[in-house]
Amino acid sequence: MAKEITINLKFYSGIHKALSLENYDPAKGVDITTTNRRLRSVLKDLGLTGTSSFAYFRSGERIGLWSKLYDGDQISCLKPSAGG
Repeated sequence: MAKEITINLKFYSGIHKALSLENYDPAKGVDITTTNRRLRSVLKDLGLTGTSSFAYFRSGERIGLWSKLYDGDQISCLKPSAGG
């Protein structure tokens, strides 16, 4: 049986609205306990679609959808933006 891990996801740029998370606080994020080890699988289980265009960060370092997750990870999810 796969070991459960707990990660913290923080959604920015209005991404949380697509998930219908009640009382979502971007400062705290949402804690997820899962046996999935890939970011893509966790986001899919949450019902998030169109994830390939988003930017993901773990401890300030950019990661991809196929990145392996570890217990205690804090992941930030952002929509790309442009401007000057």
